[in-house]
Amino acid sequence: MRPLRGVSYEVLERGNGRPVLLLHGFTGNAGWLSRFPELPVRLVAPTLLQHGETGHQPVERAKMSQQVKDLSALLDTDEGPWTVVGYSLGGRVGMTLAAYDDRVTHFIGISTTPGLSAAERRQRRLQDEQLAEFIERAGLEAFVDRWEQLPLWHQTDEMRAALRPERLAQHPAALADSLRAIGTGSMPSLWPLLERLPRTDLIVGEHDVKFQQIARNMQLIRPDIEIHEISDASHAPHVENAQQFGTMIEKLILGGI
Repeated sequence: MRPLRGVSYEVLERGNGRPVLLLHGFTGNAGWLSRFPELPVRLVAPTLLQHGETGHQPVERAKMSQQVKDLSALLDTDEGPWTVVGYSLGGRVGMTLAAYDDRVTHFIGISTTPGLSAAERRQRRLQDEQLAEFIERAGLEAFVDRWEQLPLWHQTDEMRAALRPERLAQHPAALADSLRAIGTGSMPSLWPLLERLPRTDLIVGEHDVKFQQIARNMQLIRPDIEIHEISDASHAPHVENAQQFGTMIEKLILGGI
């Protein structure tokens, strides 16, 4: 565990060299580091607030601004420059960090978004609150059953079974408050800040039509953003086509050194 601004974070590390920060998605944890190939870099993977062993904080302490400050403190552990890789929720956090901390010189977003318009955020906050209340009312196992059946996944029964222990290891009250603190409906929109991003690569699954379109819309604003497609995958390409993801992420990370 590592103290960051008064909170003990679970942080896993592997390797030596230029630092690369890995930020997992909703219901994940620092253990997703194991999905990355062996590389001549220093991989640093924290478990985000409201997840796993890092645990539960009040909603206000877990807002985007607070989590970004925590991660900026983590960047202090290395002179950098840093590459940040973020998946889904972790991509939204990582993109915000990259927009505000100039020590991040390369951002790699996996199945992620800069956020929503004001009207869309209001509607999404209602949906996030309904899901948070479902977790609190029905319990973690019922939530995981529901989460596994979402159409955004392109996963075999074997993949779902492999992910299930990680999902069931969460704390239901903390997970519910993650939705309230940093769900897509609560995060500030980054669309006006895309010009502040460093070099940016976006990874999307072949079947993830929604996030392909988001990536293309980002590219309209920042034509230098590169989009990379993982075949036979949807919203979790690092799980659904691990082999191609490993090859691609190695090329992107090492190409950024």
